Parts: sequence; structure tokens; C-alpha cells
Amino acid sequence: DSFIKYYRIHVNIYLEKDGRPITINIMVVFDYDKRKRQAIIKTEDLGIIREHFSFENEGARFARRYGRYMPARTYVITPAGKYEVGLTVNIIQFIKREFPGKKIHLEKNIIEAIKPQMLHGNNGKLSLQLREYQKEIVDECLDKGRGVVMLATAGGKTLAMASMLERIYQKTQKETWKVLIIVPDLGLVNQTFDDFCKYGVSFSFCKFTGNTPVDLTNNVIIANLGILQSEKTDLDWVEHVDILVIDECHKVRRSNKVNKLVKRIITENKFGFTGTLPDNNSDQWNIIGKIGPVIYQKKSYELRIENFVANAVAQVVRLHYKQRPKYTIDISDPGERYRQEFEFLFQNTFRNNVIKKLTTGVQNNSLILVDFIKHGEALYEELSNNDKGKKIYFIRGEVDVEERDKVKKLIERDDNIICIAISRIFSTGISINNLHYIVFAGGGKAKIKILQSIGRGLRLHESKNKLTIIDIADQLRYGEVHSDKRIQLYTEENINVKINDYYEK
Repeated sequence: DSFIKYYRIHVNIYLEKDGRPITINIMVVFDYDKRKRQAIIKTEDLGIIREHFSFENEGARFARRYGRYMPARTYVITPAGKYEVGLTVNIIQFIKREFPGKKIHLEKNIIEAIKPQMLHGNNGKLSLQLREYQKEIVDECLDKGRGVVMLATAGGKTLAMASMLERIYQKTQKETWKVLIIVPDLGLVNQTFDDFCKYGVSFSFCKFTGNTPVDLTNNVIIANLGILQSEKTDLDWVEHVDILVIDECHKVRRSNKVNKLVKRIITENKFGFTGTLPDNNSDQWNIIGKIGPVIYQKKSYELRIENFVANAVAQVVRLHYKQRPKYTIDISDPGERYRQEFEFLFQNTFRNNVIKKLTTGVQNNSLILVDFIKHGEALYEELSNNDKGKKIYFIRGEVDVEERDKVKKLIERDDNIICIAISRIFSTGISINNLHYIVFAGGGKAKIKILQSIGRGLRLHESKNKLTIIDIADQLRYGEVHSDKRIQLYTEENINVKINDYYEK
């Protein structure tokens, strides 16, 4: 033991006993503390592994400015080797890649934590048929017992969830299992509930919202983040649910309340569904640590190739302005300069006229996404004054869920509609098939928001052979940089890009 303690060795150590050579395998041992719900890694290479699973502490630079100490890096694994169990697979993959001679030993406790058992029966009979990849998702979830499913928007995540639960409830001894499904907002509670009704599931389910109290006699509770984050809500029962399902799990960030809620829930049977994970390691490792490793992935371009969703093209509209914003703030405050550029853009007559011309010049339905209310109000005023007979709607935070649902149904039923919407409301989870154009009018470069927004228009419709993304690319200091990032993202997603230039006269 003392020999091993002082030497870091990547291969077997050969010693002698009674004059004969013996082999000692240096092992990495994984264990799990059930009481504290923490995984533990024991190895002489802990320092190297910890360093890999660490990231820059962005607050450290600012803390030093004010004479306060803050560590330069944040470590996912503690100096004692403790970490969140969902990361075990990622850590093992790293060890196998970097230390191929290492032996890995998993204690019984951690095996049960990283692959919890899920007893399930034969295929559940739902009213809708599963696609092959949806069957694969269900099989993977039931085999692994926990993990993250990355399925591109419009791929049918809700049907896969319902099918997984239907399989579980085929066994009578599991009828008492309690399932919590967390969705981002109230609109998605209603949508998920309606979808489960349409699928004809055999288990009982209910909504849990600010308007609907929880009914714990049901098998499955569908709840929105708002009610779960309310300080007035009694959530003692949540800690002991048997299965946790998180829709749009990319929203589980290190600093938000839902992250703390997920950590409270004791069950190891946790599943996350999302179109894409955050790029940064801090949020990605946090999601995987609390839920589990990525167990299935299918990207948007794969769904398009297989004709499960509509094709997509990006029409990049580069706007060249006669005048530029007057950046009056010192260079040390780029955030304020960015706000000045936005103030210049949202009320710019040339820009709003271009958006008006593009969206009123087509017969089919368009969704214009903006980030700020005053921008939406300016566009609503501009577009309402049109001679094309277009119906204009503006969806913002204060528009209640019932009114949003009415607008969605109108878009699904009719043509010649333009809907302006705040991106954080309509970029996630909204299902509208009869949508042909999406206009990115707010700029920005956030990958998840862009991909989720594109997904709003990828669902198939008899009148649609493709989705057209109209990308307003302002040729200004920040607009140009952000536009280049979006074009790069379209290319990565195999979306064909066409560029047109418009010059202010």
C-alpha cells in the first residue's frame, strides 16, 4: 500500500513474493454513499481527473477587483473524491481514454445508483404508433433506468415519455408508483395533458398548476416550474416520487431553483428530455450529474433526412444602415453599448419596413420572435397597418395561457396570420404545424434558443414542404458578430443558407 501511495503508475506493478513475481493491479474504485447520495471515486490520479472536470470560475476576476478572494476554478469533484452520481459514466470514459492500463472497479451501491432497476411489462398499446427511434428511446430509458434523451424539437418527445410510462404501468405491482413530470410553463402543462389524453394512456394523470391543486391519487403529476418554485407550495411529497421526468431539461442550470428541486428528489430513476444541452461544461455537467448520462441522441438534420420533420432553409437578410448608433459609453461597459445598439435597431424605420415587407408579402403564416416587449410593440404597430389583410397578434408575458392557446389554434386553422412573440415564451414547447416562416428579429447568438425556435416550424403540414427561417442580420458592431455565429450554427445543422443584402437609401 505504501508503495502504491507514493507512485502514480499507469500499468501493472510487478513485485516479488517468496522469490516469485506477483502482479498488483492499480484500480480506480467507485462507490456510493446512499445516505448522502454522493458518488465517491478513489484513485491515485484523482488530481488529474478533478482538473479535467473543472471549469473557470467567472466570478473570480471580478472578486479580485474588489480585493476579495475566490478560487479561479470550480471543481465538479471534491478533494475527497465526491461528486454527483450521474457523472460516473463520463468519468469512466475519461479514465479509459487517458489511463488505458487502469482497472476500474464498481461497488454494488454505485452500480445500483447509475443503473437503477425499472420493472416493466410488454409494449403498451397507445392510439399512436411509435417511430423506430422512439421505440429505441423507450428501450434505452427502461434499460438504463436514468439518463438524458437528446431528441430534436418536433421529434415526438412527449409520445416517447408517454410510451415509457405506459410500459412501466403494465406491471400491476407498479400501479402505486408516483411519477412527476416537470415542464417549463403552464402552456406545456396543458399541451402535455392534452397529448396524454390523445394517446389513450392507461395510467391516471393530472395537472398541478397555480389554478389546479395536486391530486396525489393519480399515477402521474404534470407540473410547471412556476408552481414548483413557489415558496407557498408544499412540496414534501415531491422528494419521494418514484420517477422524475424533466422536459426541456437544459433549463436545469447550476444557479436556478429547479436545480435545487431536482437535487431534493431522492429517486435514482430520473430522465431528462431536451433538443440540445448547453455548450458550457458547468451547466452540462450539472444536468448530467443530477439526471444521468446522455443515453440517446437524434439531431434535427437526421429527422429531416428521414422525412419525419419538414426541411429548412435560412434566408439571411443583411441590413446595411446609412447611419450607425452613437456608442457614448466607455469601452469598459460592453453591455451598455449592446443596449444602445438595440435601442437604435428596434425603432429603426428601415429595419421595421424590411420585416413588414418580407412577412406581409407571403400568404402563409409567420412567427416573428423578439426578445423585448418594446420591440414587439413597435413591430405590432408597424405591421397592423398593412393592406394585405394580414391578421396580426402579439404574444407577451401578460397574455394569459387561454389567449395564447386561442392564437395557436387560429394559426393552425387559418392562413395569412403573423404572430409576434417574445422568444422566451414561444421558443420552447409550442406545437404549431401550420407555420411556414420564422423571423429572427431579435438578433442574439444563443444556440439553445435558436435551435428550439427553429423547431417551432419543423412540424409537418399538408401545405408545407419546407420551413423558411428569415434571419435579420444587422451589419453593426454586435449584430454582425452574432449573425456570423447564427450562420455557423445553421451550417452545423445542415441548413442551407442564402444571403441577401438590403441597403438603406
